[in-house]
Amino acid sequence: MLILLPILAWGSFFLILHRYHHHPWREALLRAMVIWGVTLAVITELLSGLQLLTPLGVSLAWFGVMAISTFVVWRYGGRFAVKWPAWRWRLPLFPSILLAGVAWIVAITGVLAIASAPNNPDSMGYHMSRVMHWIQQGTVAHYPTHNLKQLYQNPGSEFAITQFQLLSGGDYFANSVQWGSMVMSLVGVSLIARQLGCDRRGQLLAVVLCATIPMGILQAASTQNDYVLSLWLVCFTYFSLLIVQAGVTRSTAIYIGASLGLVILSKGTGYIYAFPPSLALLIWTIRQRQRSLVPLGFLSMAIALTLNIGHYLRNLALSGSLLGVDVNAETNNIFSLPVMIASFFRHLSLHADWVRTLQLDNWITPTTGLTEKAVSIIHTQLGLDLHHPDLLSPKSSRFYVPAISQYEDTSGNPLHLILIGLVLVLLVVRPDLRRQRELGVYALTLVAGFLMISSLLTWSPWRTRLHLPIFVLFTPIIARVLVKTFNPIITGCIAIILLLSIQPWLFENEFKPILGEASIFSKPRLEQYFKSQPRFEIPYQSVISELDALSCHQIGISNERIWFEYPLWMLLKNQEFEDSQIVHVAVKNPSSQAWSRHHPVSGVRLPPCALLSITSEGEQLEVFTSEYGTYTMAWSTLISNTHDTLELFVPN
Repeated sequence: MLILLPILAWGSFFLILHRYHHHPWREALLRAMVIWGVTLAVITELLSGLQLLTPLGVSLAWFGVMAISTFVVWRYGGRFAVKWPAWRWRLPLFPSILLAGVAWIVAITGVLAIASAPNNPDSMGYHMSRVMHWIQQGTVAHYPTHNLKQLYQNPGSEFAITQFQLLSGGDYFANSVQWGSMVMSLVGVSLIARQLGCDRRGQLLAVVLCATIPMGILQAASTQNDYVLSLWLVCFTYFSLLIVQAGVTRSTAIYIGASLGLVILSKGTGYIYAFPPSLALLIWTIRQRQRSLVPLGFLSMAIALTLNIGHYLRNLALSGSLLGVDVNAETNNIFSLPVMIASFFRHLSLHADWVRTLQLDNWITPTTGLTEKAVSIIHTQLGLDLHHPDLLSPKSSRFYVPAISQYEDTSGNPLHLILIGLVLVLLVVRPDLRRQRELGVYALTLVAGFLMISSLLTWSPWRTRLHLPIFVLFTPIIARVLVKTFNPIITGCIAIILLLSIQPWLFENEFKPILGEASIFSKPRLEQYFKSQPRFEIPYQSVISELDALSCHQIGISNERIWFEYPLWMLLKNQEFEDSQIVHVAVKNPSSQAWSRHHPVSGVRLPPCALLSITSEGEQLEVFTSEYGTYTMAWSTLISNTHDTLELFVPN
C-alpha cells in the first residue's frame, strides 16, 4: 500500500492546482506532474545524502509531502469545495470511438507494464542494476562497477523506479514509470495541439497519433527512459508555448526551468532535443527587449541546474567531467556537410518499412530494399562509404535498412514518418500555413533536433528508440496541419488506420507477448528476465544453486563480461536471504576509488564470500586475486551457444 503514497501526492498537487489555482484540469495534471517530478528528485537526493534511501526514509518523506499538501487543502478549504472535477461526456459517437481506441492502448500497455518483468538488455545491464546497487547501499552515490553506464548515465527515470521498488518491495511497478509517462504525454500533446490552434477534433487526433507510435507502445511497458524524456520535453514545450503566447509570468518561468531540469536529468539526448527550442525561446526573449525577462531566464536556468547538481558533482568526482566518462563511444567524430546529409538519411531509413507495417506485403513488395539502394546512391553522390566504420556504432558492422520489428529497441514508426513528411511539405507549399509563424518555428525546432541527433550519433538499428521524443512532439503539429487541410472523413480514416495497424505492437511485443506459448501470463516471472538473453538462464540458475549449497549469498562480480547483471539480483532475491548482496571487485576503471574497502558505503557488507566471472575459451583461471584476497575456482559451466564459461571462485 505504500506505493500509493507518491500517487496520492500527485493527486493532491492536481487538486490544489485545479481547485485553488483554477487551472483547467488538463493543465493542472501537467503542472502537477512537473511538481511531482521535482519532488521525487529532491527526495531522492536528500535521502541519498543522508544515506537514508530506504523504505522507511522514502515512506516518511512522502508522508511529509502528503502532510504539507493536506495542510494546504485545509488552509484554503473555505475557498473551494474539496471535490474532484465533474466529468461530462458530450462527445459524438465517432470521437468516442477514437477515445475508446486510445483507452484500449492505455489499458493493454498498463497490463503489460504491471504483469511483465523488466527484461530489456540495457535495463538488465544498467538501468535496473544501478537501482539494486542504490537500494543496497542506501544512496545513489557512485560505487565501484565494471559497467560505467550504471554511474554516469542520467538517473532521473531510475530515481522513480528506485522509490517504487523501495515502497512496493519488488519490481512490479518498475515498468509503470514509462507507462505513466506515456499517459501524461497524451495529455501534454493535446495541450500543445490546443496552443497551436487545434480545435477539439485536432486535439483528439493528436492524442491518437501519439498513442499509436509503435516505439512508444513498446517502450510504455519497459524500463527504458525515452518516454520519460518525451514527457518532460512535452512539458517544456507546452510551457514555452504558453509563455510566448500568453505572456511571461514567474510561475511559467519556474515550470520551464523545472521541466528543462527534468529533461536533462532523464537522458543525455535531452541536451540535444532541448537545444533548438531553448535557442528559439532565447531569441524570442531577446526580441522582447524587456529587462524583466532577464532575471526570469536566470531563474529558469538556476532551477534546471539545481535539479542536476547532485549527478553533476558525482560525475565530476568520478572522471572530472560533468557528463561522466565514455561519452564518445557512440558519437560521430566526422563533421562535414556531406556526413550530416548522409546521417540524416541513414536515421530516416530506420522507419522505412511502411508496407509490412500496414500488412500489405502480400500485395506490395516491401520498400526496405529500395530504401537501402537510395541511401547507397546518396552516399555515392556525396563521396562517402555506406559502411564506413566511423559512421557506424561499434556494435554495428554494416549499414542496412531494418525490416518491421516488435522489439522495443529497433521498432520503426513508418506511418508517422510519412505523415511528418506530408505535413512538412504542406507547411512549405500552402501560403496560409506559412503565414502561421508559430507552426513554422515549432516544426523547425523539431527538424533541427532530428538533424542534430542524426549528425552527432553514429548509425545503428537501435537508434529508433532515441527518436521517440521527436515523434511524440511532432503529433500536435501533424494534427494541426491535417485538420486544417483535410475534411473530418479523411482525418478520421487516418486515425482509424493507425488504431487498427498498431494492434500487433500491443499483442506481439517480442519480449512481452500477450498471446502464444511464450505469453507473459504463462511464463514464470523469473524466466521472463532472460527473454532477451536466454543463454544465461541455465548457467545463472545453476550457479545460484551452487551458492545455496555453500550458504553464500554475498557475491562479487569480477569482470565486465558479466554485464547481464539484474537477473542475478532477482535470483538471489528469490532465495529470500536477507544478507544477500552483489558488489563489483577488481575494478580497473575510474570507479574503483568510488569508495574504499575500509570505508564502505552504509548497507554494503564486505568482503564477498564468492566471486563470479565469465571467461572465454583459453582464458580460464584457477586462482583469482582481488582486493579482498585470493579466491580459487570451485565450479564452472559452459554458456550455451558461446565459447564462454561462467566460473565460481571461493576464498582460499
